[in-house]
Amino acid sequence: MRDAFRAVDPSINDRNFLETFQASGCYLVDLCPYPVDHLDRKLRADICRASEGLLSTKIAHLQPRMIASVVRSIEGNILRATSAAKWHGPLIRLPYPGRWSHCRKVFLNTLIPKLAEGGARLSPRT
Repeated sequence: MRDAFRAVDPSINDRNFLETFQASGCYLVDLCPYPVDHLDRKLRADICRASEGLLSTKIAHLQPRMIASVVRSIEGNILRATSAAKWHGPLIRLPYPGRWSHCRKVFLNTLIPKLAEGGARLSPRT
């Protein structure tokens, strides 16, 4: 995520990224209130489904201009949560960038143009 922001605004660095991310109106919101990666597939899917209401409430409260899904396996959960929140806006579907270089490339090549066109204030506060 930091690298995508930095590609749009080279003044973004390790020290000011979080502040810039927040000042740009961005949030990191997990679907589930606690980690589920270590659980078996069925239980993880059940917990993700049960967590859609929490995500829907958060989306309704924040009213984001756009949402970026960073894990493809939960896109259905996100779609149901946005529908329940009566939220309408662009949903950017991104692969998780951490595991494979081709996923990271797709992540950056998809997100950078969206950040650039989104009109968000990306320059860090001075």
